[in-house]
Amino acid sequence: MGGITINIPVYNEEALLVQNTKRLMDFLEKNRIEYEILLVSNGSTDRTIELGEKLQETHEQIRFFSIDKKGVGIAFRIALTNAKYEKMISMDMDLAVSLLFIPQAYRLLDDYTIVLGSKVLGNQKRSIFRKLGGLSYIYISKLLLGLNYHDYSIGGKGFRTQFLRENQKIIDDETNYVIALTLCAKKKNLKVIEIPVECVDNRASRFNLVREALYRYYMLINLLKAARSLR
Repeated sequence: MGGITINIPVYNEEALLVQNTKRLMDFLEKNRIEYEILLVSNGSTDRTIELGEKLQETHEQIRFFSIDKKGVGIAFRIALTNAKYEKMISMDMDLAVSLLFIPQAYRLLDDYTIVLGSKVLGNQKRSIFRKLGGLSYIYISKLLLGLNYHDYSIGGKGFRTQFLRENQKIIDDETNYVIALTLCAKKKNLKVIEIPVECVDNRASRFNLVREALYRYYMLINLLKAARSLR
């Protein structure tokens, strides 16, 4: 089965970076999964960079990267460029999605190109505002693109690395790349699976939610226009 690359974009995560990275490492080692963790700071202004560099110095499985510009899609592309394994999983630094998703996705990526962890199908403890916003987006994306999935957030997602490299041009700078890659895979008749995950997310969003919603709907229209070219 080989190993797995865990990608985590980080932005001002000094409070969680060390403890959650070590928690993730303990989990992976207990499950006997060969791994690397790629931490990519995008625009952090707190001690994230200092702490990330120390983690890299003291743990050979961790590589830390830093860019000045904020953008999780940019961070994702940097992780992709540096990934050494054939399977890649994205998580959020708060580890809101249950770590049990990782071994599940690790196995499923033997047979599937994309594994979507779905909070909607699983168990989620999130604000009602965020739940409703997510459901509205899913409903409209289903109507416009015909995709019958329920979660395109960046955390709790698994990909075959080669597929990502072949389709890197559709990875945007921000947060639209999960749905774009899913649409691309379906257009190419590749196998995508969605599995339920448990998610506990009580902290304030890292994004401006109004701006994020406008951006996602704008990109949704662009995807609709470009859908015929994704072959």
